[in-house]
Amino acid sequence: VFVEGKFDLNTSDEPYSGIAKAITAICQKVTSGDKTSHADDIREKISNELHNEEARLLVHFVPGLADIVSADVKGVNAGRGFDIDELENGIERLKHAFRLLIRTFCGHFAPIVLFLDDLQ
Repeated sequence: VFVEGKFDLNTSDEPYSGIAKAITAICQKVTSGDKTSHADDIREKISNELHNEEARLLVHFVPGLADIVSADVKGVNAGRGFDIDELENGIERLKHAFRLLIRTFCGHFAPIVLFLDDLQ
């Protein structure tokens, strides 16, 4: 699977936007596939790997992930933003959640090539 994410200067206030675009492209590949069992398998593995708070944090940065994660994660504090202290204190948690998500995707799509452009 080849996906790309480009850091857009017009949305420079969005952290990790290039990575989020690449992950969104993977999510679109999962949801647009003909095999519903494939998407169900990925959904189950993500539910097993990520806690609700981690999944909610990822959905905040990668809205396309909302189509894959379980319904109970979508409803947790829906629409609530994150304050700056919560984001600064949770950066390690975010990195960990991204690693778990990528590992789950790599288990189904091998190899995955992420092309990230203009990361300033």
